[in-house]
Amino acid sequence: MFLYEKKIIYLTFFWDGVKKSSAGFVRISRERDACILDIHIRHVSGLSDGECPLVLVLKNRECAWGNITIRKGEVNTRRNLPVRQNMIMTGEETFEENELCGILIPIGEKKWIAGYWQEPTTFRKAEIHNHTDILCQPEIKQDLYAADKNAEEDKERRKEIVSANGGAQDLLTGRKEKMLGNPASEDKWEQLQEIYRKVHPFGDERIFLSIEPRDFVVLRAPYQRLVNNSFLLHGFYNYRHLLLGPDKEIGAIEEECFYLGVPGTYFEREKMVAVMFGFEGFECEGAVEIGKFGYYMRRVEL
Repeated sequence: MFLYEKKIIYLTFFWDGVKKSSAGFVRISRERDACILDIHIRHVSGLSDGECPLVLVLKNRECAWGNITIRKGEVNTRRNLPVRQNMIMTGEETFEENELCGILIPIGEKKWIAGYWQEPTTFRKAEIHNHTDILCQPEIKQDLYAADKNAEEDKERRKEIVSANGGAQDLLTGRKEKMLGNPASEDKWEQLQEIYRKVHPFGDERIFLSIEPRDFVVLRAPYQRLVNNSFLLHGFYNYRHLLLGPDKEIGAIEEECFYLGVPGTYFEREKMVAVMFGFEGFECEGAVEIGKFGYYMRRVEL
């Protein structure tokens, strides 16, 4: 896994499967006979003083690794994992060092802090209801589809999304009237830019719009059905926005293509699921790396 190497992995605070905030970082150092983890956690809402379990996330399972101490709402601790011939020993268990994927710290009911430097490989299927439940999720509390939401919340969300298909006029009264009632502009994309918030998610000059599933009324009819796309909905539930914008670099050179972007982090397993749901690729600011935030993109038409 590491050989005289140092790297920093950022930690994230999750509440009920939703990313809430950054939580600190862990500095990983690989020395001759040890893997050293310097764990620093701070500024997490509701983090109480006391002891919390520390869990090592392996490719196929989790491994308890004692407790860590929280003082004044912060954690600053160094933990050593002895390594012998590429095998890590925790005192009770031994495993190959390339099995180690990350750490997880449960801090309360449905609350945890986690960080990963490689993707776990164990996934399990979950039951699917009305195309809006999880298709698959990790055995561990990993942020691929960490969405353990109760049934009533999902029911209300489905009502909101369904209403976007059947009652778009009511949901978008102000926006749609403004767009359709502006004869000065014949270009639909220009009209949309006057209505929705503009963003630059990739650190360049390209303009995208921040939208929600209820705004799919601006798409052509076949693409409005994406309102029932499970992958898209879970990305939206976690980050509360989607992208819409043109991109000649992704599309054919001779025409301007429009793309819909779903926010998420890059993992090989999540990329495979994205492809299953019709998304063509992943784009982020800078180089694509495991665990990096960006957007899964698919082509649409206005």
